[in-house]
Amino acid sequence: MASSFRLMRPGSSFVQGEICIRERDGFNNITLIQSKHILLAPAKVPLQNLISCSPRTQRPFGSSVAPDSALQQVSELCAQLEALKEEEHNISYGLNIFNIEQPPSKDILALEKDVNYLQQVWEIAQQWEVLWDEWKGGHLASLETEAMDNTAQTMFKQLHTLSRVFKDKHWEVVDSSKSRITQFKKIIPLIADLRNSAMRERHWDQIRQEVQQTFDPTHADFTLEKIVALGLDHHAERISDISGAASKELSIEQTLEDITKTWEETSLDITPYKDKGHHKLRGTDDVFQALEDNQVTLSVMKASRFVKAFEKEVDHWERSLSLVLEVIEMILTVQRQWMYLENIFLADDIRKQLVRETAEFDDVNSSWKIIMDQLDKDKNALRGTHRPGLLEKLSEMNTKLEEIQKSLDMYLETKRQIFPRFYFLSNDDLLEILGQSRNPEAVQSHLKKCFDNIKSLRINKVGINNNKSEASGMFSADGEFVDFTHPVLLEGPVEAWLCDVERTMRWTLKDCLKNCSMALKKMPGKRSKWVRDWPGQMLITASQIQWTTDVTRALMTSKERADKAALKSLKKKQVSMLSQYSEAIRGNLSKILRLKIVALVTVEVHARDVISKLAKSGCCDVNAFDWLCQLRLYWDKDVDDCIIKQTNTHFRYGYEYLGNSGRLVITPLTDRCYMTLTTALHLHRGGSPKGPAGTGKTETVKDLGKSLGMYVIVVNCSEGLDFKSMGRMYSGLAQTGAWGCFDEFNRINIEVLSVVAQQILSILSALSAGLNKFTFEGKQINLVWSCGIFITMNPGYAGRTELPDNLKSMFRPISMVVPDSTLIAEITLFAEGFNNCKVLAKKVFTLYSLAVQQLSKQDHYDFGLRALTSLLRYAGKKRRACPDIVDEEILLMSMKDMNIAKLASIDLPLFNGIIQDLFPAVETPTIDYGKLKEAIEAELRQSGLQVTPFTVSKVIQLYETKNSRHSSMIVGKTGSGKTVTWRTLQNTLSALHRNGEPGFNLIRECPLNPKAVSLGELYGEYNLSTNEWTDGVLSSLMRAACADEKPDEKWIVFDGPVDTLWIESMNSVMDDNKVLTLINGERISMPEQVSLLFEVEDLAVASPATVSRCGMVYSDYSDLTWKPYVQSWMEKRQNPFHSQIEMAHLKQLFDRYIDKTLTFKKTHCKELVPITELNGVASLCRLYDSLATPENGVNPADSENFGRMVELWFIFSLIWSVCASVDEDGRKKIDNFLREIEGTFPNKDTIYEYYVDTKNKTWASFEDKLPKGWRYASNAPFYKIMVPTVDTVRYHYLVKALVSAQYPVLLTGPVGTGKTSVAQSVLQSLDSVTWAMLTINMSAQTSSNNVQEIIESRVEKRIKGVYVPVGGKKMVILLDDLNMPAIDDFGSQPPLELLRLWIDYGFWYDRQKQILKCIKDIFLLAAMGPPGGGRTQISGRLQSRFNLINMTFPTESQIKRIYGTMISQKLQEFEEEVKPIGGVLTQATLELYHAITARFLPTPAKIHYLFNLRDISKVFQGLLRAHKDFHDTKQSITRLWIHECFRVFSDRLVDHADMETFVGLLSEKLASHFDVPYHTICPNKQPPLFGDFLREPHVYEDLLDFKALKIHMENQLEDYNLTPGVVPMSLVLFRDAIEHVTRLVRVISQLRGNMLLVGIGGSGRQSLTRLAAYICKFTVFQVEVTKQYRKQEFREDIKKLYRLTGVENKPTVFLFNDTQIVDESFLEDINNILSSGEVPNLYKADELDEIQNALSDSARKDNILETSDAMFNYLIERVRNNLHIVLCMSPVGDPFRAQIGMSKVTKARVVDPIPENEDSEQVLDGVHPLENCRQACEIQEKIPQLEHDVQKSQQHTLSMWKPLYPLPVNVEGISGHSGCHMLQD
Repeated sequence: MASSFRLMRPGSSFVQGEICIRERDGFNNITLIQSKHILLAPAKVPLQNLISCSPRTQRPFGSSVAPDSALQQVSELCAQLEALKEEEHNISYGLNIFNIEQPPSKDILALEKDVNYLQQVWEIAQQWEVLWDEWKGGHLASLETEAMDNTAQTMFKQLHTLSRVFKDKHWEVVDSSKSRITQFKKIIPLIADLRNSAMRERHWDQIRQEVQQTFDPTHADFTLEKIVALGLDHHAERISDISGAASKELSIEQTLEDITKTWEETSLDITPYKDKGHHKLRGTDDVFQALEDNQVTLSVMKASRFVKAFEKEVDHWERSLSLVLEVIEMILTVQRQWMYLENIFLADDIRKQLVRETAEFDDVNSSWKIIMDQLDKDKNALRGTHRPGLLEKLSEMNTKLEEIQKSLDMYLETKRQIFPRFYFLSNDDLLEILGQSRNPEAVQSHLKKCFDNIKSLRINKVGINNNKSEASGMFSADGEFVDFTHPVLLEGPVEAWLCDVERTMRWTLKDCLKNCSMALKKMPGKRSKWVRDWPGQMLITASQIQWTTDVTRALMTSKERADKAALKSLKKKQVSMLSQYSEAIRGNLSKILRLKIVALVTVEVHARDVISKLAKSGCCDVNAFDWLCQLRLYWDKDVDDCIIKQTNTHFRYGYEYLGNSGRLVITPLTDRCYMTLTTALHLHRGGSPKGPAGTGKTETVKDLGKSLGMYVIVVNCSEGLDFKSMGRMYSGLAQTGAWGCFDEFNRINIEVLSVVAQQILSILSALSAGLNKFTFEGKQINLVWSCGIFITMNPGYAGRTELPDNLKSMFRPISMVVPDSTLIAEITLFAEGFNNCKVLAKKVFTLYSLAVQQLSKQDHYDFGLRALTSLLRYAGKKRRACPDIVDEEILLMSMKDMNIAKLASIDLPLFNGIIQDLFPAVETPTIDYGKLKEAIEAELRQSGLQVTPFTVSKVIQLYETKNSRHSSMIVGKTGSGKTVTWRTLQNTLSALHRNGEPGFNLIRECPLNPKAVSLGELYGEYNLSTNEWTDGVLSSLMRAACADEKPDEKWIVFDGPVDTLWIESMNSVMDDNKVLTLINGERISMPEQVSLLFEVEDLAVASPATVSRCGMVYSDYSDLTWKPYVQSWMEKRQNPFHSQIEMAHLKQLFDRYIDKTLTFKKTHCKELVPITELNGVASLCRLYDSLATPENGVNPADSENFGRMVELWFIFSLIWSVCASVDEDGRKKIDNFLREIEGTFPNKDTIYEYYVDTKNKTWASFEDKLPKGWRYASNAPFYKIMVPTVDTVRYHYLVKALVSAQYPVLLTGPVGTGKTSVAQSVLQSLDSVTWAMLTINMSAQTSSNNVQEIIESRVEKRIKGVYVPVGGKKMVILLDDLNMPAIDDFGSQPPLELLRLWIDYGFWYDRQKQILKCIKDIFLLAAMGPPGGGRTQISGRLQSRFNLINMTFPTESQIKRIYGTMISQKLQEFEEEVKPIGGVLTQATLELYHAITARFLPTPAKIHYLFNLRDISKVFQGLLRAHKDFHDTKQSITRLWIHECFRVFSDRLVDHADMETFVGLLSEKLASHFDVPYHTICPNKQPPLFGDFLREPHVYEDLLDFKALKIHMENQLEDYNLTPGVVPMSLVLFRDAIEHVTRLVRVISQLRGNMLLVGIGGSGRQSLTRLAAYICKFTVFQVEVTKQYRKQEFREDIKKLYRLTGVENKPTVFLFNDTQIVDESFLEDINNILSSGEVPNLYKADELDEIQNALSDSARKDNILETSDAMFNYLIERVRNNLHIVLCMSPVGDPFRAQIGMSKVTKARVVDPIPENEDSEQVLDGVHPLENCRQACEIQEKIPQLEHDVQKSQQHTLSMWKPLYPLPVNVEGISGHSGCHMLQD
């Protein structure tokens, strides 16, 4: 046998072998194979002997063998083994002759493996010997402990791994080597302690003392060997303590060095102030932060027991930093006072009046300049603040400034006490007046703020050189002039001559009243002359005195004669007098005379009614209550003054000049209110009228004041008022004796009201005590007894507080109800000169009553008292304008003019019907608007708009409304022509003025959107830290507009939502007071030429108080429709390129299609996001403009096809505009509908599948545009796979066309339909040379300020106020999730309001400087999901600016194409059995998806049961990870599919019932598509588990052997714990924990895979993430939150993370815990990282340059252009590819709900069915409760159930504490409860 095989050796002849073999008859194959083993056996014996022979120690396994000798033996073994392998090879070669395939011998392979491992062990042992020899002789200082530790750890890890593999071999060398390394590792801490750089000589002395040995650690012989010889290892513990103490001391030493370094580098932020060579300290945040940090550090040091060696230094730094703090605080204090005072002492007058203070201030000023100049030269904070004597100098300056401030306050206080009306002015106004003391003309503008109605004085120059001024009389705001009884010399201090003016005003009026009364007595019959001769105020008062006298006389006579004749005769006299007045009113009177008579008549009519009442009641006694309860005026000769009496109260007349400001109609309610208020004053109480809007609360108080000749100040209260400004106001009231009426008093904050109560109490108490002086807020002040405090309240609105009881008790409440409107109407009509007033008044009242009852309920309707009085005033104007028309016709015309403007079209017929019934047979006279109407029509034509009766009438209605009210609102849905109305009126009036027409002025508009800024930014606010006032946008606009005295009209246009939050502060501006009260005490009076115009969609959240104050013009879209828009568009389009023929074609097409289509859509189709008719039609026009170009075949020259092409493009535009918003079902209906009208569409598919083929002039399918035989790149990451479909092609086509034509586009559609992807693909296809891109990802936390900052960071200034994108490009901004910003309490979204302001006007306001910023060359592209689940319905006004395209769910054929294409391509390289399964997988997944969406519907408890296309994508993402070698059977692929379905769908379900249902659905699909039952393919119904980490290279495989998986995990955990530099984790890996890690690895191992882990604290979220990251070989990055950790620090950490992932290119897991969210902005930043990878404004320019330099080499390798944009995008791309965010959140409590709601962390990751994965990055993949995974959204809505779960979970956790295991941080054995919920999508 042997010989025959020797013949087979190489070199023997083949023939000889064959002959030899044939000689053996019984020879067979089995014998040959056996022979092989027999032949090899002798060669194996020596090796096996070597392994088994004893003594073991002589073999290379024992520790006694030297490594060199052992390696020698091993190499011999290797040689023998090689010979054996050679022998085996030869034998196998011989066997091949007999065609026998024989595998290699297992014994030899096992031997080879053993020998290899043995060699590794001895090589490690040898290496260790070498290293030990090297280290033991090394001097202590040269030993590198870290390297030694790492080396030892690595070698130990290698040995540990080998011992794990060969634990049954019992090789002693392994254990002994491990033992030696372990021994060495124990010495390492000792070496580290001895090598501690912190060790000083004092520490070595301690060690010598401890070991009782002497040695020199610096000597060359102090080696590792000597250390062991000295026995230092026996004192390791004590040495460790000494070394630890040294480290602590070093840490103190280093910290002190750091502090020194910090203060060497910390500088003060000194900047120039104004342009006078001064400087100021600007920002101190950095210095204070450093101070706080260092002072905390020093106090911690002092508490340390290791500080002894550094006590002096620590004390020194404590003192130094304390001084720095004191000095800086003192600098800020001095600076604040200096800046305030510097402005004041610039005025010469102040300097002259405060001579001593001026000198002191100049002294301080020069010192301040010197100090600040020094600080500017050397800005170092430490050196600057340590100048000798600086603190003392600053303290001295501060004391001086405080004294100056006190002197100034005292000065202002003394000025105020001299002339107390100064209390009603802000300090700035007062200082301005005091600064103009010598210039009385300059003070004129402030007089209206100090007096009720003195607008100006007549100032004459007197004296020898005309160098003195004197005032000879006063003008009222209405133009009346009253001569002073004696001129007032306007000399000396301003407060003195103002007191003279006040006294003279009173004397003059008193004298005037006396003379006026005498004149009336002398000529009672000639009242017409008397009225002309005297001021209006005196006329009313004198006539009231006369009336009181007459009635008293008549009553006495009646009593004497016992009859009523006297009263009747008096009434007759009164009626005859009134008819004289009425006659006069109808005449042609001057403005002032008319005002006089109207006010006089109003009062006299009440006098007539009182006489009638007395006569009717038979009153004939002057002491009867009916007479005593009247407000009666007497001239008391004893005191020579006018006395007013009512009931038991009496008052002196106040003689405040009131001009002709009109009087209220006095109704019985007014009388009762007067009575309560006068009694309240008599009892030293306040009055508090309460009631709904429009009941005359404030006006009644003001009118009573007018009757008493009092100065009444109305203050509109708001939340921002503080007790100081209120105190100043009350102090002024007490000292002037004026009345204060505090409107909306209950809007003031409750904290302020409690202080206000004490202020009011002190005044009322002083009045009760009859004092002339009293102490108010620590100051002695005068008390004038006539003062009164009144508050009005409008209960039951938003933002109102209940008054405290102690405050309520000081005010007498008066319930104001709706007064007698008929009486008011009658008297007002009479005063306006109408006859038959009673009948007409009844008609007016009836009209308004019926309007309230019968018309529809609209938010903008108000038929209350304000509306009624406005109507009557308007009727009076009309009466005077058209004296020839009869009264009834005038009233009828006025009723229509004042009401039709605000009526909705449905109410118009009813209103006209009511009017016809009220005025039967009365024709409405037509007013000829003549030139105005012509001008309006001309303006419309010039603007390219249509002259429709509706538009013209709306412009005229607005004109009339603006003439009758100073506040007007245009209300109406978007597209109803609101903007056109006011713009046209503005341009028309300006044009008429320019054409010289009298009565018209230029109009200047100031638009703003009040909701685009915060309340503080709108009205102004105080900075709480510096008490500095920051102006608001509106206050700044109002001040500028009101200060401009030119006759040009200023319209302040509020184009934005109206709600009670901001509009309430405008109430006093919108009513007759016309004053804006700011919280800094400033009162801005609105002159005639300024008016307010509001443009709003609706008034749903406005209060009735607001609605009643405004004139309304309602624009109803149904009156306008879409036709005028289309006509205007066609006219604009008509030019040389677009002929008349095209217009004719288009007109026919519009007529043929639009109305029918709109009606059909409205009645038959649903829209996910509804669009208005006009929006649809306008979108059609825009799309047609974009597509119907000569390049696209619309060429007039091609007359044959021209008409057809116009029609094709029109229909295409119609489909993708008007019909683009409908859902899938709607598309089918539209398809059928349009095919009936246009029959040329091919029969296949719907009309939405076709575009216009410009070559063939016909319809072509979008499918034709799809690339044939498309394949995805097999190496492409999943998120980059974009399967081209009809959807991707058509949406890209449409959006690109619109964006290129610069029209805004809004993509809507369900989640997962690819909106963002389409938008991004369009942006990427634009030319990067001319276009820049910016993506803004909206979330619930996005504010309008965020949006403004992000956009402003990408623009640069071109010219003053104009900003354009950087680099002169055009910029497209992609607004993703447009409807995510949170809505405020009133339903508006400030970020979107800011965008609308910019879209409409092209600008927004600089929030700091309140100036316009025009932003140009920017275009918008937006995407949003349907409203619901955190997404809102956006404002229709914003939506109408966009072309809306609804991206529907793809058709089944498209979905099959998308996923079928991918999976079929993947399976092409698989086994034949598997190849056909692609179609089955696709069909099964789709059917399962539909079954799940039908079965698992969202409920309040399971609100997250929302499934979308992303879920299908995720299943296929898993399937594409299949490997042909591992998934080579149908069963293996099926198990993979089951696993992915479980991960994607089942992990979201929350209870076992739902899971069972899911398994049932899955089983059905398995049975119907795969012909296999679930329990067969998944034994024990255990779902499969897949992972790609068990073998190299990584393969996504079925993990069938759970034990092996567990062992692998435990080994990985063990290896993790052995990794140098990590904190070891002591974990018990239960099945759930292992499954969690598997799921974590599944997600984070994929590009851009992110996760959200939800579980209670201690449930293992972080530990398992670290383990998963270790398995994936990723770095873990975490932020370290400290006490001072805020947005800035977080941003710095994000930069580190970006450097790690983007620059260093390291795959990293960012592990972020909910406890680290100390600022909500953190989540906003994480949101942005997930969405686009870009955190707005993260880098400064220099940081970006540095990053670009660091990236340049990599960029060159990857062929990236080295432009800043390209490099930045490259950085972001690398960051996104390397970064995996894992968010850990606890489901307990509200924060979780809020955090999930505000962010996109639950947005799914998916291959978009259409194009590139929509926001694949935005995914936080996965959360998963141990077995029943839950989605975070579910938890947010299911808090009660969760809390139960959490409690149960905690109990379960506690039950698992056993002494046997240290319980890990992340124990996972809580079956079925929230351990670590991995929320999948």
